[in-house]
Amino acid sequence: MFVLQRSGAGEGVVGPVGNAGRLRARIRWQIDQFPAQVFGFKRGEFSVNWLGSGLQRSLSAFAPDIVHLHWINAGYVSLGEIESLDLPVVWTAHDMWPFTGGCHYDSGCGRYVGSHCVHCPLQTHGRAIEVASSRLKRKVSACEASDIAFVCPSRWLGDVARASPVGAGRQVDVIPNCIDLDRYRPIDRAAARDLFGLAHDEIIILFGALRSQSDPRKGFEQLDAALRSVAATWRGAKISLCVFGTAKRGISSLHGIPVRNMGHLHDDESLIALYSAADIFVAPSLQDNLPNTVLEAAACGLPTVAFNVGGMSDLIEHEATGWLAPAGDASSLADGISAFLASRAWRVRAGAAAREAAASRFSYKTVAASYLAVYERLLTHGKRAT
Repeated sequence: MFVLQRSGAGEGVVGPVGNAGRLRARIRWQIDQFPAQVFGFKRGEFSVNWLGSGLQRSLSAFAPDIVHLHWINAGYVSLGEIESLDLPVVWTAHDMWPFTGGCHYDSGCGRYVGSHCVHCPLQTHGRAIEVASSRLKRKVSACEASDIAFVCPSRWLGDVARASPVGAGRQVDVIPNCIDLDRYRPIDRAAARDLFGLAHDEIIILFGALRSQSDPRKGFEQLDAALRSVAATWRGAKISLCVFGTAKRGISSLHGIPVRNMGHLHDDESLIALYSAADIFVAPSLQDNLPNTVLEAAACGLPTVAFNVGGMSDLIEHEATGWLAPAGDASSLADGISAFLASRAWRVRAGAAAREAAASRFSYKTVAASYLAVYERLLTHGKRAT
């Protein structure tokens, strides 16, 4: 496993070592982003991938049968390096980027389908040069020169792949992300609440997302509106909101609902304990692939209330393992939260069903078998197979 930034000492993981190596990896992202920023793209919304990191050199000593790409942005793998690969390639898309001119999520723009990303709304400077359109053409060219099979973790992203000129006519498989079900499992709720100093007699709503309040796609505006309605309906009830994934820590209030900001949780054990301490998970994203937080919550026996967007319907069965509100409908989101607040029996039943669904569909064994079938098919029937 070749990585841009190595965060552990796992066997077989190859990446920069030492402070100097890690610093160079961070600088690569800045350099790769520079052309996008010249044309007004916001950092993090659009990736260019012009700066390679010597992929061929890394692979030459390893002599693999298949190269499996995952998230390759931040100046890690260039489109030119993909084009030069003389090996079968499996590319798992973790957002829309492989199929667009450079945005990771298109916010419903859809220009990658019919107009090939002409007049990208994210580009605010130098419109005489169509950056997104030219990068999409470059991506099509790179993929046409390589023997690539795409894998998408959700049915929604699979549809995105097939509609894009990058994935059109190519093999696209839908294989979900997997989760360690032996690790991510419910623990005793009372013990979990004690770990965080949470009250035992409250109903706890959990929300977690990186840049949750600064990224409109995360749906905090809709969550705020939903919680305003919930607070009015459940005035005086013992309800609290726990938020993780932001730098902020401490206690605040939102529409009269106590808010406990847990900050960043950096280990699985803390996440598992927080999922186990909560009663309901809320995922108000307006566009998403197959969010790990929802999968983790399900594995820990927690029902999720979310908008029916992206891959949410792959993870949530409406009124069985959670609640799916129409996209952007804060009123329906509030209805789902209120429905679970009203019935402890339903929360417990839906949480157990969510855990069972996770165990049957997202285990390592199930997902690995699906990937093995893709590898074998590509080796046998790929245009370079012998």
